[in-house]
This record gives sequence, C-alpha cells and structure tokens, in this order.
Amino acid sequence: MAKEMMKDAANSVSREITNIKNSTGVNVIREDLNTLKEDAEVMFEDARVLGRDLKAEGKKQLSQAEVRAKEALEEAKERGKDQYAAISSYVQNNPGQSVAIAFVGGIIASMLFGRR
Repeated sequence: MAKEMMKDAANSVSREITNIKNSTGVNVIREDLNTLKEDAEVMFEDARVLGRDLKAEGKKQLSQAEVRAKEALEEAKERGKDQYAAISSYVQNNPGQSVAIAFVGGIIASMLFGRR
C-alpha cells in the first residue's frame, strides 16, 4: 500500500511538473508572439516614415531637376539665337557663297533622300 501511495504521489508530482512546464512554455510562446507583434508594428511604422521621407526627397530632387532643365533650355535658346545671328550675318555678308552652299547642300540632300 505504501508503495502504491508512493507511486501515485510520484505520478502526481510528475504530472504537475509536466503541467507547469507546459503552461510556462505557453506563456513563453505568448510573450514571444507579443514581442514579435510589437516588433512588426514598429517595423511597419518605420517603413511608413521611410516611405514618406523617400517621397519628400523624390519631390525635392524632381524640383531641382526641373530647375536645371529650365536653365539648360534657356542656355540652349540663347546659343541658338547666337548661332542664328551668326549665320544670318554670314549670309548677308556673303550672298553668292551662301547660295552656292545651299545649292550644293540641296543636291546632296536630294541624292541621299532620292535613293530611298
């Protein structure tokens, strides 16, 4: 009888130890899951902030590129006006030579485009 009681007590203690281990394991898993959830929320917020920052930086760079493009266009217009003035002056000062150059250019162009 004492052996049976000892055996029952040992089994009872063993079951309780198993229950404690299982419940502690569940709590640890719950804590880990909560930690993971919190980390995911922090990462999501960081990604949202990063997206906002990237959007702002993109707008800033686009604005700077637009300013540079407008400046380049103005410079090209000025160079074009200068070149036009130079060509116009050359044609006025050398009308015969200009007509000859235009004639030769026309012949070359007609030969190039006439073969197609």
